[in-house]
Amino acid sequence: MGYSILELVLRRLRQAGFRADAAYPGQKYPQIGETVATAHIEKVDRANLTVTMEVSIISPAATGGTACEVEALRATEILRWAGAVCVQNGCTYDGVSQVYVVNVLATFIGTTDENACVIWPGFYCYVDGNLQRFATNIHIEEVTGRQVEFEMGEAAPAGVSDGCRYWNIELEEVIPAGSAVSEEPGTEFVLKLITDEKTEEFSGCVWQTTSRAYSKEGLRRIHKGVALSRKEVTDGLS
Repeated sequence: MGYSILELVLRRLRQAGFRADAAYPGQKYPQIGETVATAHIEKVDRANLTVTMEVSIISPAATGGTACEVEALRATEILRWAGAVCVQNGCTYDGVSQVYVVNVLATFIGTTDENACVIWPGFYCYVDGNLQRFATNIHIEEVTGRQVEFEMGEAAPAGVSDGCRYWNIELEEVIPAGSAVSEEPGTEFVLKLITDEKTEEFSGCVWQTTSRAYSKEGLRRIHKGVALSRKEVTDGLS
């Protein structure tokens, strides 16, 4: 089950200290004494499996337009780390409500169900910085290489030897019929995995096998490979 895009956006903004809530188009801004953020669904593109959220950063006139722009830059970075492709628009002034406003368009890979727009499947995977937009599952297995050691003539193990550590990676994609298929990396690459809990980066990656299954719905592609190193990336949004 995916994450609600609206819930994710609001949660990320609140974690960063914004006073954030869902927007209601057409309603006048209430009197505010500090910078606030509102969010709503701007566009759903079913053909490309994207959902665009519009996030408005609203500041009192007394703080000035520059302060509003700086806060919008911070919000843009937060949404980028949440997996969105962002476009920040210019600052405008609402003389009626006496506020400055900067709108940020944040486009997520997602889909819709009967109740809501959701991020699906709940993670983002990048290969050399390129989002794997049709990734549906990823499985990572750490292999320590440790082995039990025995001494000659003894039945009980004498200890455990250290081995070479690496990670087995299996990435599954479901690519709808008619969609452009991304090229597969031919040499070593870096794989970044972003989830709601943490961000991991795997280096020295190579695909060892790739299987493909075609149907009228599209292409199911499964990559299997290894990574030689792993680290957690601190993005400040965990």
